[in-house]
Amino acid sequence: MEFFIGDKDTEAIFQQIFKKLMILRNGETHHEMRKYGLNYTRSIGATIVNLRELASEYSKDHLLAHKLWTKGFRETKILASLLEEPEKLSNEQINRWFDEMDSNELIEQVSMNLFLNHSNIYQLIPDWLQSGNYRRVVSAIIVSGRLAMNKKEAKIGELFKIVEIIPTNIDEFYLRNQLKRCLGKMVRLNKEIAHKISQMVHDLRAEDENWQEVWDDLQYELDL
Repeated sequence: MEFFIGDKDTEAIFQQIFKKLMILRNGETHHEMRKYGLNYTRSIGATIVNLRELASEYSKDHLLAHKLWTKGFRETKILASLLEEPEKLSNEQINRWFDEMDSNELIEQVSMNLFLNHSNIYQLIPDWLQSGNYRRVVSAIIVSGRLAMNKKEAKIGELFKIVEIIPTNIDEFYLRNQLKRCLGKMVRLNKEIAHKISQMVHDLRAEDENWQEVWDDLQYELDL
């Protein structure tokens, strides 16, 4: 279990941020979130743009991120992912945050804002993909797609390994959509990985109609 020593300065910043959050209350955004199935127990309806702007006013801080996440609001958790220091992430913290992600939106935000920048992310992805845990699998797929977007820094060999262990059961709609995006970004890297992915999806679609949907989207990417 992680222990955090209280700090008056950090507490003051946390209180300042929370007051600013209250000003960002947006009933229209809250209504739209509910319309799309984002029924958070605790949420004020601030937009992602608002949250990114607010986070940009502060430096990354491990203790501050802990306080924000522990507060338990949708908005404070997203801010925590923006203000956490990736190099200070422990396995225990990662596990706890996964357990406390209560929406696909939160999985996506934490994945892109924080996990993507973890120094050992290429080692974590295979474990998450093979975990059988929905949140970890979705996060691994989202992060893999983002890694593939940076052609200069993408580790092609590691991405090849990731393709080989992508789960074949993609019945869940959100996971399937994220997988389509991920593979679409990967095929742009080079001809070798594009061929590997095309062959894999071609074979899988014969067994599962969900993969036909992925195949159709992939053809669009390959034609670009």
